[in-house]
Amino acid sequence: MSTNNPYYRPLLLLLLVTTAFRLFYINLIELTPDEAYYWDLSRRLQLSYFDHPPMLMYMISFFTKVFGSTEFAVRLPSVIISSIVTAVVFLLGKELFDERVGFYSAFLANVTLIYSVGGVLSTIDTPFALFWVSALYFGVKAIKTSDGKWWYLKDVALGLGMLSKYVMVLFIPAFLIFILLSKEHRHWLKRKEPYVGSLIAILIFLPVIIWNAQNDWISFKFQLAHGLQIKKKKTGLPSLIEYIGSQAAVLSPLLFVALIWATVRGVIVWLKERDWRYLFLVTTSAFVFLFFGYSSLRAKVEGNWPMSAYFMAIISLASLYCQSSYQKKKVFAALVAGTALLFTIFAHIQGVTPVIFIKKDPTDQLHGWSQFGKEVGDTLRDLKIEEGQKTFILANSHQLTAELAFYTPSQPRVYSISNSNM
Repeated sequence: MSTNNPYYRPLLLLLLVTTAFRLFYINLIELTPDEAYYWDLSRRLQLSYFDHPPMLMYMISFFTKVFGSTEFAVRLPSVIISSIVTAVVFLLGKELFDERVGFYSAFLANVTLIYSVGGVLSTIDTPFALFWVSALYFGVKAIKTSDGKWWYLKDVALGLGMLSKYVMVLFIPAFLIFILLSKEHRHWLKRKEPYVGSLIAILIFLPVIIWNAQNDWISFKFQLAHGLQIKKKKTGLPSLIEYIGSQAAVLSPLLFVALIWATVRGVIVWLKERDWRYLFLVTTSAFVFLFFGYSSLRAKVEGNWPMSAYFMAIISLASLYCQSSYQKKKVFAALVAGTALLFTIFAHIQGVTPVIFIKKDPTDQLHGWSQFGKEVGDTLRDLKIEEGQKTFILANSHQLTAELAFYTPSQPRVYSISNSNM
């Protein structure tokens, strides 16, 4: 990246400000039940786990061994990864268009609620996001240069993404649809790289396959049923509306509308101008969004599941904004970015000190765990357990089990007596 680039300093400032803020913020809130659960799993490293691949658990294990089992150490991987994701999004926008598009894409990603939250909470979505955007970047480089090494790097990222979250598998059909629809790039299907690269990705993912083979394929069965099995009494249009509403909430309503517009506009540009860049942007974003839209008709779709759809939609929006000379569109763009930023700021404040009452407030899970753990610790002390005697703690859910394990003094083993699916 040249220092003569006018967007170099703004990008550097964006990285410094967001990283410094996140390093500060992660100490202000307690671990969510999911974060505590991932930490608890990281104390017993395996090739894979019942509900998720192992990547995040390996990362948490490394940082907690270095810095101790603290909230800061559990969340540090997410802060570091989010900064890298910002840089990769910039490079993606730059590679597809120019530095201006790259910077606005990186900025918009950081003020978007779901991505900003991913920079402070330790969830499987954070490493998954890194490998998703990395696979996209290497894929673009392969397409532009016809150099096979970039294709191999794309499949390395694909394999690592599969070690992070099973949803990474959606990258394969999304990318394949682009290749099939883009006449000028179908030649890749006659080259060796797609097939050798697929073997590379499978080899990287092999530990998860081995673990599942040893455990009656339980993880694969669980995830397939979790995402596709019909589980709701109400299906059809009401379910789809609920899904769309959840996406507007995790992005901010104006940004969600703008991204839908950018996607539709991208289709029009591709059809009119046959610009492969917009075909690439649309196929690698719309496919994911539509897949989970279909899934929402059958089972509940969590708001974060389609998160990978929006990276390329944001780049599409930034590119269309940079091409526009209409003042009204500039004003709307400012409103989109401004409201997204306000949503994100509010969520961070609400997470530390609730300012308004929200029914079923998701930030409620960020409070009270340390006090709960202290009270359990006091109870254990009052039992006056003699030296050599063994004791154990039971809880009725895996989330509660993990929170007690983290916040009870000495961080003891806690066992779940629940047989329900996670």
